[in-house]
Amino acid sequence: MTSLDTDKVVAATSALSGLLTALPQSERRDKALYHLDRLQKALIASHQEAVRFAGFTVNKTVHDSPDWGPKVAEAMEALRVSLAQSGHDFLKGN
Repeated sequence: MTSLDTDKVVAATSALSGLLTALPQSERRDKALYHLDRLQKALIASHQEAVRFAGFTVNKTVHDSPDWGPKVAEAMEALRVSLAQSGHDFLKGN
């Protein structure tokens, strides 16, 4: 993964984190934020399996929370795209 790829993923995780943080506190929101933090740490450590697991979990939590609105869904899509472009396809085989 190049620094440009990393920058795109970091920007996408930051955007999603900001939107999630603005939501009312709930167990689902806290779960998404926790795994988003784990995703950022896994990216820094270049731990492919941890990236896949955290990315999958954040994606599922957002997908299961349509009440969070379209901006959160769009930010998750941007994160999925940035991860895929950097070689992290956590949806492969699903």
